[in-house]
Amino acid sequence: MKKNASRLLLGLLMASLLMPARAQTPPTATGSPAAPGAGSSEEVQPKFFVWGLLLNVAFKFAMGVFSEWRQNKLTNDLTNPINYKKLLLNAATAGLVSTAGGGVGGLFGFKSVGATENTVADLPTRPIELQNGQPNYQGAHVAIVAFDKAGTVTGLRPVTGGFRTGDRIKIKVLPTFDSLVVIENINPQGKRQQIYPSADQAIALKAGTEVLLPLRADQFFEFAGVTGDEQLVITLRDPRAAGAAESKAEVSRKDEDNGSSFVQELAPGTYPVIAQSLKLRHER
Repeated sequence: MKKNASRLLLGLLMASLLMPARAQTPPTATGSPAAPGAGSSEEVQPKFFVWGLLLNVAFKFAMGVFSEWRQNKLTNDLTNPINYKKLLLNAATAGLVSTAGGGVGGLFGFKSVGATENTVADLPTRPIELQNGQPNYQGAHVAIVAFDKAGTVTGLRPVTGGFRTGDRIKIKVLPTFDSLVVIENINPQGKRQQIYPSADQAIALKAGTEVLLPLRADQFFEFAGVTGDEQLVITLRDPRAAGAAESKAEVSRKDEDNGSSFVQELAPGTYPVIAQSLKLRHER
């Protein structure tokens, strides 16, 4: 091993229905329906499903809708052993898939699931809507889960919280879309390589299901090495996001104490790719 190379210790102790709303028109004093616009200040709003969430749409923005969607799906108190064990069980819904073969582009039509970081700390400016029956945004929630040396959860933090040499972490992910996920390392010398899962593979996640990565309960990410800045890059890619079908739009990010939320606007015929780096600081 080279003197300035970092080591990843990943192991047992390391490691629309578009539905118009019915107008409820109050009867007049004679029992007949009121004339349009009379006796009611409430306007009829269209309703549709986004990521399985029924919305009464009135110019709603994607980040707000995403916050509403994730409300009953996120597990925030992982210091509770029962909550943590339930979350670990979700690993059974994820699968390991091969991305090799199938021609130059690979099985899914692209050479690598990994992508260049494409997030910005900003809020989207266009409202959420349906385009040909599909929402014009998709999103994900990602959090760093910290552990002590005994493997006990010590807390959550956003992706911008970073981590230091010797920290033991997992990454908690909740996507709105079926995703292929890989985690890559960029070391202080700038070399980039996939570290989870192994090369030519990806983790397939189900939309709306929260998981911890690495999937195995006894695996963690922990780095040790020389001084310098290092990165983990996590990429979530729709299996259809290949070639011209890959969304090139910037991803809006909102950081909170319990993690970071992401939404990406999609042009018709394109699919989401969300890539975010987590900073690692090596200290003397």
